[in-house]
Amino acid sequence: MNVQPILRPACRPRDAAGARAAAWVLLPMLLCAARPAYAEWFYDAHAGGLYDDNLTRAQQAADVRGDGAATLAASAGWFHAPSGTDGITLSLDVNSEAYARFHGLNLISVGGSAGYRHKFGLGRDVPWASITVSAAHDDFRGDIRTGDRLEASLEVGKRLSENFDASVGIATDRRFASNDQPVVPGISGKPFDLRGHSVFARAAYGLTERLQVGARVSVRRGDVVSTTRQNLDIFLASDAIAADPTFGSDFYAYRLRGTTTEAHATLSWALSDRSSLNLSYGVARTAAYDDLNYLSRLGTILLAFRY
Repeated sequence: MNVQPILRPACRPRDAAGARAAAWVLLPMLLCAARPAYAEWFYDAHAGGLYDDNLTRAQQAADVRGDGAATLAASAGWFHAPSGTDGITLSLDVNSEAYARFHGLNLISVGGSAGYRHKFGLGRDVPWASITVSAAHDDFRGDIRTGDRLEASLEVGKRLSENFDASVGIATDRRFASNDQPVVPGISGKPFDLRGHSVFARAAYGLTERLQVGARVSVRRGDVVSTTRQNLDIFLASDAIAADPTFGSDFYAYRLRGTTTEAHATLSWALSDRSSLNLSYGVARTAAYDDLNYLSRLGTILLAFRY
């Protein structure tokens, strides 16, 4: 969020002559400067749907499962700008997803985030940097996915023209699985206990005052999960395995090391000053053990509101 300094009426002395009058001028000016430039509460909500064509993150066509979900989310937060170049954001977030076929993926997530952003000067076009930390508890109907999630990112960016801005960043993520359900002695039964690191870049361009297009690319290295029927090659490369009845009694979730490359395109149309319609389409390709490669595509549509 770009924070512009709020200009206040200058404090004028009643008597322009003498040091005493000057002191009376400087004191209220310092007090004015010490006040927060800006502070507000905000409330966000969005509702929509998504479709993922490879929820299992499987390579073989026989193991690939796709499904759509209805989504609903809300957040309440506080934004505070202690100066014209700094901003602090705190929020509490609730998110839910309800799938049409695979109900084990149904989710209720509760969490929060904290972010700090600094602009290296005054004005709209100066570079900025931000750091964001978020945490959440994800409660899935399928027990092996339930757990806590922690993410942190560092991002730097700049508005390159009146309509175009871009940024790059690094991120780390950690997911803690709550339930250990081993099926093989000596091998963890927490395939969704994950960690990874990523780099990303994104850009946005305003086609009109109300229509914006955007893009984001990222590369993540770390733990990935593939759910398939029994597979000896994947089994030998995995360090955690558990039964995954969400997709069938003969499906198993395997945790492996892999590299995931993602690209997303977005289109946002401002319906009013407080609402927008947002469309996105993303493709993710993962390369894991040996020649285990899989592709997934995700499309979303959201109606978002801010109060």
